[in-house]
Amino acid sequence: MKTFLSKNGIGSYAVFVSLFLLLLTGCATYYQKNEALMSAVYNSNFESANKILSDDVKWEKVKRNRLLFYLNKGTVLWMQGDYVTSNTYFRKADYFVEDYNLKMGDAVMTMLVNAKMATYGGEGFEQILLHYYGALNYLALDQPDEALIEGKRMLEKMQKITDKYGNKNKYKRDAFAHNLIGLIYDLKGEYNDAFISYRNAYEVYKTDYISQFGTNVPLQLKKDLIRTAKAIGFYEEQHAYETEFNLKAEDLDKEKGSVLFFWNNGLGPIKDEFSINVTIIDYGNGWVQFVNPELGISIPYRVENKDQHKDMLAMKIIRLALPKYITRNPLYARALLQSANKQTPFELTENINAIAYKSLADRMGKELAVGLMRVALKQLAVYKAQQNKDQQGLAAAAMLYSAISEQADTRNWQLLPYSINYARMPLDTGLQKVDFMAYNTDNQLGAQKSFDLNILKGKTKVLSIQTLEFAGFSGN
Repeated sequence: MKTFLSKNGIGSYAVFVSLFLLLLTGCATYYQKNEALMSAVYNSNFESANKILSDDVKWEKVKRNRLLFYLNKGTVLWMQGDYVTSNTYFRKADYFVEDYNLKMGDAVMTMLVNAKMATYGGEGFEQILLHYYGALNYLALDQPDEALIEGKRMLEKMQKITDKYGNKNKYKRDAFAHNLIGLIYDLKGEYNDAFISYRNAYEVYKTDYISQFGTNVPLQLKKDLIRTAKAIGFYEEQHAYETEFNLKAEDLDKEKGSVLFFWNNGLGPIKDEFSINVTIIDYGNGWVQFVNPELGISIPYRVENKDQHKDMLAMKIIRLALPKYITRNPLYARALLQSANKQTPFELTENINAIAYKSLADRMGKELAVGLMRVALKQLAVYKAQQNKDQQGLAAAAMLYSAISEQADTRNWQLLPYSINYARMPLDTGLQKVDFMAYNTDNQLGAQKSFDLNILKGKTKVLSIQTLEFAGFSGN
């Protein structure tokens, strides 16, 4: 104890103790710490989930997790059908993201402790998809103009992310956002704008989504693209797409209405962590290099002075914690929308699971660079303390702190679906019944729900549903 409380060590020791106590409560993953909330959601007990979020004041009080509170609260309220209040929280989430991006987050906490102690600003795709829920809420409230604004905000967020990362990120265009905007323009009867949005969506699906995410161009999008081209007199484009898709234009029956149905299938991935060992070697001229041959890591780092350069090389190996995704495999492989005399299959329009993995891979270089600097500086402090016989107690505290504090950020928006699917079906006017039916990989009927609708001539009724069941975990 005398060594700990020595004149040279008391201040640093107090800091280590404070950080140690803080970190002890943070060793579990974000998913594990939110077990009660996730359990309520898994059981479709949304009232309980909403109560958990409302009763636990730390959800909103702790700024670093506040965005996740807004996102979770908005999603649970959407699941309950409280669309107005749900959008209140998604607007708060949007404002929070805008403020976070302006301030560039908590760089100091990320560097000195770990990323999970910094304010969470959301993954890029999370920042985009919060507006999808905003659009769903407005469409449920029959406010297509407001829903259109949410769709356009998705594109604005995507552009900001692309500008931030430049050519480094492969997920730089969102086909679903364009498709959603086209669908909204379409139900408003604004076919020229709908055609442009559908065409943009098609180009992104064809160029980016097939190769990166394995998401094909939806057949419904092809049909909508041809139909709207014909509706606005773009006959050359109509015939070109008819030839390319081997389809013929389908005219809307103006005496009928239709239903547009979004199916959120399953739940998106959760974050966990894994550790790697990185060797420090001399790179020459005051530089060192962090190397892990198995993962192909080779990152140079300029050392400030000769003594630090020598000490860093003497450490030889450091351990780094990194985030990874674990997939929650959806139980349902397909779904149908059925009316009295017709069945329409749902089609995949956004594979959120695949986008999550790609997004993390896109920014892994930055994760590595920041993480290696953080760990190297922390362990360098440990090494220096170990060399000083008068600071052995401080060295032990520093070593303990360094080991416990090296954690990956496992926070993410865990109520997002695995994928977004959609179906459009024309219906006769008047009272109509449609059935949603989901089937597992063995083609057994699982989730099903009936909807009684009053269909108006020339109008589109928008519905949405989320099936929460999943069939276990898998990950890289």
